[in-house]
Amino acid sequence: MMRRSSLWMVLLLLLSAPLQAQSFDLLLRGGRVLDGTGNPAIRADVAVTDGVIVAVGDLAGASAERILDVTGQVVTPGFIDMHSHADRPFFAGTVEQRRAPNLVAQGITTVVFGPDGRNPTWPLVDEISGYRDGGTALNVVPMVGHGTVRGVAMGSDYERAATEAEIARMVEEVRAGMEAGAWGLGAGPEYRPGRFSTTEEIIALAHVVAEYDGFYYSHQRSQSPLPLWLVPSMVEDYVPPPTWPRGWRLTATDGMHETIRIGRETGIRVVGSHIKAKGPATWGQSAIDVNAIRRARAEGVQVYLDQYPYETFGGGSVEVVPRHYFAPVGTDRSGGFDDPVWNRVEFRASALDNLRAHLADPRLRAELVRDTEYILELQGGAERHVIVVAPEGHEALIGRTLQEVADERGETPVETAVGLALELGTPGMRSGVRYRGLAGSAEDVERYMRQDFTATSTDGGVVLNPGPGRHPRYYGSYPHKIQVYVKEKGTITLPFFVRSSTGLPAQIIGLPDRGYVRVGQRADLVVMDVDRVRAHASILNPGGGNEGIVHVLVNGVAVVEDEALTGALPGEVLLRHEVRGR
Repeated sequence: MMRRSSLWMVLLLLLSAPLQAQSFDLLLRGGRVLDGTGNPAIRADVAVTDGVIVAVGDLAGASAERILDVTGQVVTPGFIDMHSHADRPFFAGTVEQRRAPNLVAQGITTVVFGPDGRNPTWPLVDEISGYRDGGTALNVVPMVGHGTVRGVAMGSDYERAATEAEIARMVEEVRAGMEAGAWGLGAGPEYRPGRFSTTEEIIALAHVVAEYDGFYYSHQRSQSPLPLWLVPSMVEDYVPPPTWPRGWRLTATDGMHETIRIGRETGIRVVGSHIKAKGPATWGQSAIDVNAIRRARAEGVQVYLDQYPYETFGGGSVEVVPRHYFAPVGTDRSGGFDDPVWNRVEFRASALDNLRAHLADPRLRAELVRDTEYILELQGGAERHVIVVAPEGHEALIGRTLQEVADERGETPVETAVGLALELGTPGMRSGVRYRGLAGSAEDVERYMRQDFTATSTDGGVVLNPGPGRHPRYYGSYPHKIQVYVKEKGTITLPFFVRSSTGLPAQIIGLPDRGYVRVGQRADLVVMDVDRVRAHASILNPGGGNEGIVHVLVNGVAVVEDEALTGALPGEVLLRHEVRGR
């Protein structure tokens, strides 16, 4: 009788013989595969036919229409960006914007939309048509935006809690979006109109998402000592909705607790998006968040985070003197710091005269100093405010910190910030110069990153010609994370990075055919020369390119080949019911 081990050997030979004789569309030969699970790399070839991975293993005898020798390089699943603002360029942008060169060059192959609760149009079927009509370089995960459906139900009368009838209308809109193929609910309860909602309103909508096994992700209600729409002098003026249990005193801890509560009461997967601890007063918040999440997960609540890997936040450069001091004295402030009133065009021409008027009143001057000191602290402190934009003739200021300039002038940082506005300000740039604040701490960034429930994101979008002050995340998030936190600091391992950027986001979303290098998965693939991976995007050079991302495939089609962009538009709109029905 043949021994069992010998029988298995014969069966393996019989199964492998026809596989090696096959011919494929594409064969990646000789690479080390990190499959997206977090497991170590294995030496394996990867074969693709009709945009699908059809074989992984030793394919020495196989042939293909095209063979790429990737010996010495790492093959991974395509990166899935859990928080992307590429939706509007993809919906109505030019062909060049739809090619998303700054995103594909990082290895991103799929983007999750509905950021901060917004959709570029509504209903969702129209949004989907916009993506399909013009084509996209990347796959799109559409979401229902909480702010969008709130606007549909309440119009411009949204600065209050919704009525039962209005919530019922929102429920209908969410259901329509889910039926159209959305994967869940995106929210931004720190922004208008979502910040006037109650937690109960969001829970009612999340219950609908639960019926479709969807997920919820949120720019949380606060990630700072105060919500971003308040400064200290406005606290006395602001009247919060009576449904808020703690009034305006909403901290980062409150924001995380709300996200966890939504997950606990609805049973769906929930994500605290682009997680951060903003400003020295909040440094250490990561330990509080992580402990809260671990407790919740131990109780069965499905809580996750996503993060872009930097100590600086915000998409563009910032001011220091709060904007309402550039509006006429007495302008209504009751709507909060994010009220569109502060950006009225008619205020621009008189901005500096308005600033002088505030300074001339001792009470208002004291408020200005207090508020500006708060903003400085919130954005990292004067010594971490780097000047990134300055008018012609004053370029020597660029790259210096506000503290350095203040010390040179013999002033306090607030005096210097005000002085630069008065000396250099224009209607187009009222603050005279603009800054990038390093508001985060390395400790928090790395603690969030080390968690096995934290996915990678960019919180960026399509940018073709980044101006001064743009966040480097638009061009460098993924290679930067490899370069700094895998290779230089050793905060995480390369397999951990790959899982956080591929398999984990696929798990959160519920994608059954993306995120892994496995037979049957769609051929979204990245080939990297890890030793050379480097991101050149920085605070002062936000459009700097990357090195080491050699090939990027979307549905089996190259969007990056030999580190050059191909301009292809092979992306698909991934609809929940279509993908799961394959």
